[in-house]
This record gives sequence, C-alpha cells and structure tokens, in this order.
Amino acid sequence: MINVFLPVYNEEKIIKDHVLEVYEICKELKQDFKVFIVDDNSKDKTPKICEELEKEYPNIKHLFYTNGPSRRENLGEAFLSIPDNELIVFMDIDLAADISRTKDLVSYVQNGYDIAIGSRYKGIKCVRGMRRLTISKVYNGTIQTMFNSKINDHQCGFKAFKSEKIKKVIRDMGYDKKLKRGWFWDAELLLRAQKEGYSIKEFPVFWEAGKQSSFNFERELRIVKYLPNIYKKIGRIKNPKVS
Repeated sequence: MINVFLPVYNEEKIIKDHVLEVYEICKELKQDFKVFIVDDNSKDKTPKICEELEKEYPNIKHLFYTNGPSRRENLGEAFLSIPDNELIVFMDIDLAADISRTKDLVSYVQNGYDIAIGSRYKGIKCVRGMRRLTISKVYNGTIQTMFNSKINDHQCGFKAFKSEKIKKVIRDMGYDKKLKRGWFWDAELLLRAQKEGYSIKEFPVFWEAGKQSSFNFERELRIVKYLPNIYKKIGRIKNPKVS
C-alpha cells in the first residue's frame, strides 16, 4: 500500500485541484493507494473542501488537527497510523516539486532504499527568488558541515519512506509540543535517518517555488538556537549511506 500525505494549512484556493492532481498521479502507479490530507487546523474553507473530497473519493482521507499550525509535527504524528511494511510518501501541497516523478520516488523505496528524496540542488535548476535560494544554500551547507550530512537538499517536500523505518525516527524525534523545531523537522528527520544507517536515495527533481509560502526566514531563525540541542543528540554522522 502506498500512503501519500499532503500537509495543508489555509489552502482553500488550491486544495481541490492539487489534491485531485496527486490523486490522478497515484492512479497511474497502478497500485493500492490512499491520499491523506493532514489539515493543520486551517481557518479558511480548506476543511469543508477536504470533507467534500473525502465523501466523493474513497481513497482520500481528511485528518484534521486542532492544535496547529504545527509545521510538520502533526504530519509526523499521522505517519504513525500506517502499518509496517507499507510505503509513506509526502508532498507539499503547493506541488512545487515535479510530481510526475512520483513513480521514480516510489520505485527507489520499493526496490531497496529505505528513503528516497527529491532534490532541488542535484543537477536540475530550481526556479525561486535569489534571496530564498541563498538562504537555502547556506542552511543546507551549515547542516552538512555541522553534522557531516551527505544530503544536498534537506527541505524539499517530496519524500518517500519505508513505514517501519520512518516511524522509528518519528518516535525518536518525539512531538515538539512547544513547536520550537519549526521547519527543522525535515532536516532532523533526515539526520536521524543517516545516523541510523538507513540507505537514502537523493535524486534531482525540477522545482518551482509556489506563489505563496508559509516559510518566514525571520521566524525560522529560531532554528539556530535549536541546532546545539540537536547536535548533542545526534553529533557528527559516521559513514552516511546517501547516493
């Protein structure tokens, strides 16, 4: 079973079209699948639209959390409901990554890798503003230097996992009730996965920034304060299995 998770927050303008676009891509895989919309306490019409989609499409499930927006914390919590030996995929709802590569994303995990991740910085030019590109490069470079991570792009919202593997990482990370982790959730997840010795395939995907983004650099500067704490838990990674 392929379980596709779409984290959302106040996405009434795009939610229906983008969910159905993912739904059609999943049908092309010709495998059993479910699409989970992880609603992080949206205040607009997103929940109503999601409820309508759930009623119309049996493979779509709307998960509504009342304690958001949590960035990724509720997404990780949702992963834990999936049985072992299944596949977990997540995509950012803006579909900035080229979801036509979903077949490749799934195939890498089904053919041996523990994790597969799309990368904006591994051979294919991404389309985004210079300021955000610079910030992202510095962010990823800092993580690589500090932890010996061999991943080029920790933040791209286009990832797939063996369920039993990623659930262990999610449990080890714990749920950050104070929400201090912010967008570092993605990076911490991949750092812990490398620490566990999981095999990771990073492959290039075309990526174009959405018109709107909930990422705010000034707000996420708090990640800097979080880094020393996570370094104490993880430290430098020895022999990460990333290709």
